[in-house]
Amino acid sequence: MAGLGRKVFTAGDVLTASDVQNYLMDQTVMNFAGTAARSSAIATPTDGMVAVLNDSDQLVYYNGSAWVTGLPFSSWAAYTPTFSGFTLGNGTLDFAFTQIGKTVHVRGACTLGTTSVMNGPSLDLTLPVTSAYGALGFTYGHTSFWSGATVFNGSFISIGGTGNGRVLVYSTSNPYSQSLDITSTVPFTWASGQQFFLSLTYQAA
Repeated sequence: MAGLGRKVFTAGDVLTASDVQNYLMDQTVMNFAGTAARSSAIATPTDGMVAVLNDSDQLVYYNGSAWVTGLPFSSWAAYTPTFSGFTLGNGTLDFAFTQIGKTVHVRGACTLGTTSVMNGPSLDLTLPVTSAYGALGFTYGHTSFWSGATVFNGSFISIGGTGNGRVLVYSTSNPYSQSLDITSTVPFTWASGQQFFLSLTYQAA
């Protein structure tokens, strides 16, 4: 059964096995090497259990049907996205993310090298944590592109089904803002030393 809440013990009380299990064990913060060790030790978790996962430095809790990520102890974790429409070559990446509950924050920077190729027909990349948006195509971030002389601002949009993200740039050719795919010549002709940056916040699945 789940933890019973708080009980004030007084001198002379008999501490029963039920007291130990329901007031102490089921309500303590347990420590495990990872999810496999946690699952092995707790075959049938109960609502409200809390545990620390050492391999991912995360605090998780059981919501009655699944283990849910709580606050991470590490501030940011590096990750390397997989790109479509872009070959990194000898370019450099600096991408990282942090997750607080269902909220994921991502920031990233990329500098093109001499063998980097922005070949399109769009710039897609994998996200560090699966998005809850699915096929909604929800806009949820900001990007900028630096050509060495000019900065272009754009948007970051999730794409349906694949769980990836697509980077777009705003067009000024219409009174209403329109978005264009990143290609070898949009928003400029890409070359070594040019950069793109992104920041986004989204809901995890």
